Amino acid sequence: MMIMAQMIMAQMSAVLLGLVLASSSVAAFTSSSTPWNPTMKQQLFEISPSPMNIRPSALSMAVFDDILDGADASARSKENKQYLKTLSDRVDKINSLEPMIEELEDDELEAKTREFQKRLADGEDINGSLLEEAFAVVREAAWRVLELRHYDVQMMGGLVLHDGRLAEMATGEGKTLVATLPAYVNALTGKASFVITVNDYLARRDMEKMGQVHRFLGLSVGLIQSGMSEEQRRKAYACDVVYVTNSELGFDYLRDHLALSPEQTVLPSNAGQFDGFCVVDEADSVLIDEARTPLIISKQVPAPANKYAVANQLAGALKEGIHYTVDLKNKNAVLTEQGYFESEKALGIDSLFVIGPDGDAWAPYVSNAIKAKELFNLDVEYTITKDASGKATGVGIIDSFTGRVLDGRRWSDGLHQSIEAKEGIDVSEQSKVIAKVTYQALFRQFTRLSGMTGTASADAAELEQTYGLRVTPVPTALPVARRDYPDVTFKTRKAADSALVREVVAVQESGRPCLIGTTSVTQSEQIVSALAESDIRAELLNASPKNAPRESEIVAQAGRAGVVTVATNMAGRGTDILLGGCATTMARIKTRSVLLEQNIVSAEEMTTLPPSPPEDYFPCDITEDALVMLKSAAASIKAAMGSDITGIEVDELLTVAFDTTEAEDDPEYIVQLRNAAESVKASYVPVLAEEKDRVQKAGGLYVMGTNRHESSRIDSQLRGRAGRQGDAGSSRFFLSFEDDMFVIFGGDGLNKILEMFRVSEDMPVEAPQVTEALDKVQKAVEEKYRDIRREIFNFDEVLNGQRRAIYKKRRDILSYSPEESVGMMREYNGQTVESIVQAQTDSSTGEVDLAKVLEKIYQFFPPVAPLLKESDIASMDAESTTACAKAAVDEVFMSKTREMKNLGKTTNYITLVTMDNAWSDHLQAMENAKETVVLRQYQGRDPVQEYNDEAFRLFQGLEGNMRNNAVFSLWQSFAAVQQPAAATA
Repeated sequence: MMIMAQMIMAQMSAVLLGLVLASSSVAAFTSSSTPWNPTMKQQLFEISPSPMNIRPSALSMAVFDDILDGADASARSKENKQYLKTLSDRVDKINSLEPMIEELEDDELEAKTREFQKRLADGEDINGSLLEEAFAVVREAAWRVLELRHYDVQMMGGLVLHDGRLAEMATGEGKTLVATLPAYVNALTGKASFVITVNDYLARRDMEKMGQVHRFLGLSVGLIQSGMSEEQRRKAYACDVVYVTNSELGFDYLRDHLALSPEQTVLPSNAGQFDGFCVVDEADSVLIDEARTPLIISKQVPAPANKYAVANQLAGALKEGIHYTVDLKNKNAVLTEQGYFESEKALGIDSLFVIGPDGDAWAPYVSNAIKAKELFNLDVEYTITKDASGKATGVGIIDSFTGRVLDGRRWSDGLHQSIEAKEGIDVSEQSKVIAKVTYQALFRQFTRLSGMTGTASADAAELEQTYGLRVTPVPTALPVARRDYPDVTFKTRKAADSALVREVVAVQESGRPCLIGTTSVTQSEQIVSALAESDIRAELLNASPKNAPRESEIVAQAGRAGVVTVATNMAGRGTDILLGGCATTMARIKTRSVLLEQNIVSAEEMTTLPPSPPEDYFPCDITEDALVMLKSAAASIKAAMGSDITGIEVDELLTVAFDTTEAEDDPEYIVQLRNAAESVKASYVPVLAEEKDRVQKAGGLYVMGTNRHESSRIDSQLRGRAGRQGDAGSSRFFLSFEDDMFVIFGGDGLNKILEMFRVSEDMPVEAPQVTEALDKVQKAVEEKYRDIRREIFNFDEVLNGQRRAIYKKRRDILSYSPEESVGMMREYNGQTVESIVQAQTDSSTGEVDLAKVLEKIYQFFPPVAPLLKESDIASMDAESTTACAKAAVDEVFMSKTREMKNLGKTTNYITLVTMDNAWSDHLQAMENAKETVVLRQYQGRDPVQEYNDEAFRLFQGLEGNMRNNAVFSLWQSFAAVQQPAAATA
């Protein structure tokens, strides 16, 4: 790591040195003695980059990256061209079928589904001519139902997904519509097609809109949302096409493997077998970014709040560089020898690692307290959640890739509690993991996996190696008109922000909308404040929970003339920014506002809905007729549904009104609401159309970034917000040498050179060489995180093999009949007796310690004591002792089967519970093993191989422990039942 940092520093320093020495070229922009004038903006920011042809030799140091990227990119590009040519030929065949398909009546079009299903059942190849015909049918159905026709490039995207690849399609290219093609075709096989989205809102939106296509063609469509009951989930998963978020699918998989009866499972094929097709939207975010954090189900155990408080006080007294070192690259903090000594002295203990009377050592508490202090920052890595009264209730994790607060997610191993202690919040209960799975392990279970996203090429090799997904860039329907300007870099963050604000002020005159992407809540709020000082009003969209309800409202108007939007990361927002604004979304918000004004929901339910925006949010006033229609619709809704309508039902009504087509059986209030909604939208469309033309002429959306992200994909996603579907647009990043990317990976040498050559704070450095050098830094960072993910994957592969074995056995037991459960326990009884006798037999002499055998037999099988005495097995060898003990145990057990009618169910329940407890303990043991083996790499050992060896050793005894625990628990229950009867006698 140190070598990598030195190489990067050398690259950056050499580039900066070359730039500074090229004073005549730099002077074309500005000079260190002349303050930068905002009027120079057109020269600096909206012209082609300066023709600086200096290429320092230091940039050639990353030879391996150049060779690998170049060769790999060349090979992929060649293969992609050939592949797209074959797809283009297939699209031509699909197009040739269009005249014939157009002639079909609606019922004839629906009948094609049954025809396809029969042809597949008869053995026809799904990848043959049937595929082309099915795609043509879906295209026609989408046109009839949604008035949306798949472009040829969208048909190509659908073919890419059907082939089990990852389709890279630019923002605004209609990926949601594309997914209907392979989802329909693969659902014809009788196995469910899963469409994975990143949040409940998108899953619901896509199901309600795109699901109409599938339903029109005779397929059933299911939707999974958080808060659904088991019955609702089971019904949804049984559908032909299922819309679900990645997290809900993962947690359902884990919950199914904690079920204690088949009725508690919800996934098809008894608890978690994915034998079907799956398409993952925002695939790079789900399969790469979120893959670093496993999904965990845990149970709560009391947390020692006092220990966390003391550790927090201790961490506050310890000093960096004296008592501990901080490694920002690896997000780690390690105590020094003096740190250990001072900590132990302060705590009055001999060693931080000695386990105390409470069963815990101090080491993890102190370590986590230091990490909380140095590595986790408020409004960057986490935010404070508050209740209605404003009281702090907990810590919410901020997703660094989307800027959203991750509901229900918690840091493990006591780190979450350490951060709570740091913020002075009541320490919550600790969690003990009882089930865990990574997205790698989850999605690799699908027999047919595919994905789609706007940015994946940078991680193409990883996606192919991990998931078998070959990335295929799909051409855009229209040429990309966005202009991506080179980064401009300043000495300080303050100077960079000031330049960004001046740029916003300058483009405001033309009416261009601006989207400013930041990497933290704090920075986004600072930018908004700085803009306000220049009389620029900006909309703020960040991880703060108070902004979440207004997300769609803010995004809907982000493309309007003169609007400035500041966001903590627009990746995965799921809503396109339309130039001039989105008439549909604004009409929906207006419709909701009027309905709420008519009191269709209670005051309590009103709090669950986003607040209505002020009137100046809307592009114009709606007509009097539209207002009357809305009020009439509200009255009809209240008459039909009563006064106890929920916030969720209001959203459902709006979705039906705006995103579904008319049906013959629509109730009157839906007809009225749909007509009113159309009238509202009709008021906005012409106004926003004029506004769109104005914005287009001004240059389109201007995207500005304040920092480079650790992944270039996230930067590309931000840029991709501009220039959708051939629209005009541009992007630029305003960077500083104080940014984390420079400071952490560039070294202090950069600032020294800046000072040496007297580069002033307001001196912008803009040249391809700086951008190229920063790209090198970013690639190094990406490779570092890629290595981390690779190590996590390698570790998880070991655990995943064990998980599959345990979960397979658990599913079998879950489906056992009562008779099968009794038979299983009889086998367990015998195996336990064999283990007891074997453990008490001298391997060299064969002599059996009969006293110890009986002691263990009585311990595991208490009711057997009256039937088995030492005299019964005196002088017996091991084999005879085993046979005699087995017979006694079996005699009692069979008598219990006759006495207890529900023994089979009891046996099944106890076996599953003890399995889960043993697996939970095993997960903790594996986690401890991982922490141990990581340290062995400093001894020159391979940590993954060490982990594999340790895992094998731990797993060897796991099945025996599960069996013994099940036997012990069941027979203790027998003894408990007998005791009252004995006391009465």
